[in-house]
Amino acid sequence: MTIPPELEALSPIGGTDAGRYFLLEPDVIVALPRPGYIQSGEGATRSLVEFDRITREAGRRAAIVVLVDRVMSQDPASRRVWSQQRPDETRCAQALVCGNVLSRAIGSFFLGLSRGPVPTRMFATLHEARVWARQMVETQGGPIA
Repeated sequence: MTIPPELEALSPIGGTDAGRYFLLEPDVIVALPRPGYIQSGEGATRSLVEFDRITREAGRRAAIVVLVDRVMSQDPASRRVWSQQRPDETRCAQALVCGNVLSRAIGSFFLGLSRGPVPTRMFATLHEARVWARQMVETQGGPIA
């Protein structure tokens, strides 16, 4: 799997058959899907369970930055997984990096149909998403209750 330059020096902190998670900076976790990934409800559930494991081990809520450019499609069940309210939420924000036409369509569809449990925004670049995620960690993050 080709890793974007911003992640080259980082080691994965977790992953599933969908891809890998990297700690970009404290409490900012990047989800790097495998190229051409088609997300189902089951795949989304496995990914969120792995994200929860990572954040619970750290004891802190985190922002997730998803590189949607690598995703081919997302089914309705997977959108429900990422947008459902949970009593012990581990995410403080979701940033969707959508740098191409297909990923912007996927991101726009997700945002248009879903009212997420945490602030969620779409960005053209990882850098823009990182800046926003850092701000969200400062205002919305903190220890897991």
